[in-house]
Amino acid sequence: MTLLRRFGSVLALSVLIAGIGIAKAAPPTRIAEGWYAHNAMLVMLGAQDRIVATVARPSMLPWMFHLVPALGRAETLDPGALNAEELLKLHADLVFVTASGHAADPLSRAGLNVVEEGFDRFDGLLDCVDSTATLLQSSLATKRAQEYRAAFLKTVSGFQTNPNGPRVLHVESLHPLRVDGDSTIIDQWIRSAGGRNAADGVHGNKQPVSIEQVLAWNPDIIIVGAGAGDPSGLKGAPLWSQVSAVRNGKVYRNPAGLFPWDRYSPELMLQVTWARQLVQSGHVDADDMVKRIRQFYSEFYGISLSEADAGRMLAALPPG
Repeated sequence: MTLLRRFGSVLALSVLIAGIGIAKAAPPTRIAEGWYAHNAMLVMLGAQDRIVATVARPSMLPWMFHLVPALGRAETLDPGALNAEELLKLHADLVFVTASGHAADPLSRAGLNVVEEGFDRFDGLLDCVDSTATLLQSSLATKRAQEYRAAFLKTVSGFQTNPNGPRVLHVESLHPLRVDGDSTIIDQWIRSAGGRNAADGVHGNKQPVSIEQVLAWNPDIIIVGAGAGDPSGLKGAPLWSQVSAVRNGKVYRNPAGLFPWDRYSPELMLQVTWARQLVQSGHVDADDMVKRIRQFYSEFYGISLSEADAGRMLAALPPG
């Protein structure tokens, strides 16, 4: 990926070449956010008041809009068709888009400063935090990025994959049935937790499969995404009830906060801890996790979260 594509036409002026500093562009003050997950990263880095437009919606991310009221003042963007004219009218001086969305070129040609983001590994998450903090050019963003990197690396250190660990299936949607395979950050946290991804032969996120395939895999543990649908009826379903995880009561709802923990946001650090408890001990220490959630929100989001709200996040429930 070229420097121009990765960091945008304006930021490219701020790189260091052979140790010689080139004048920086002014810090962005009007940000258009074209990637759902990246909203949480901007909040962590203290830039929520700079977001003038976003693809995020309260119906999809209720905790984010509940805890970050500034987002309620942002214009709502169509994630499938970011409109250059609309963004120019908003005077957006920085536009984030997904690297896989193919939106960067037409927006850049319209004169917008566009940055592509995307990752599928832990190190990519940390690089995204760092590059976003560099773009924001604030002392808070720099401090939070450094602290987050240190805390995340400490969280994931000292653990190795277990080739004999329990087989874990991560379900992104029950209806229609979709799962997450390898080459994903989901696969990495499953392995970091000491499990094996049960979705053998499946590559990428949100891949459609049949219940017959799930039965053939016969996972030991099933983790159902917070927005995937209600798994309570699986025990009464003829084929689902034959799956080992369902038969043994090993089906769990994945927690969700500002963003679903299991996917591509800073709360992945909480996900790693939660998943390790689940995979390695067979249960989650709710009291411990509530404490960890509240500490994380205070330290990295600057949000004072109540014990009740932390408990609802852990249970994959929306704001009460």
